[in-house]
Amino acid sequence: MGGGGEAIVVNSPQPEATVSSPVTVSGTASVFEGTVQIRILGADGAEVGRAFATATAGAPERGRFSADVEFDVGEAEDGAVEAFSQNVASPEESPQRKLFRVEVPVRLEP
Repeated sequence: MGGGGEAIVVNSPQPEATVSSPVTVSGTASVFEGTVQIRILGADGAEVGRAFATATAGAPERGRFSADVEFDVGEAEDGAVEAFSQNVASPEESPQRKLFRVEVPVRLEP
């Protein structure tokens, strides 16, 4: 199991992997209520897919999480998998809204 001090660790997909929809995003997390938000971002940074996963344990424990995330792109492009814990106490547009954010660069295939 990965993740010494990091709150969220994405084990799959690996950085620079080529992925198609749905992509399985998995890893470990130690976050509030074990809830991990997952977004797929296109080349322009816009969201092209979203899901959430619940880890097998919440903080302070570390649990495993996995989710199949569907996304839609018209052609192959660079993108990213973003995983984070949501701070619901912060306003929607606030930079503090996303806690423990991790981004994995990937190649998105239609």
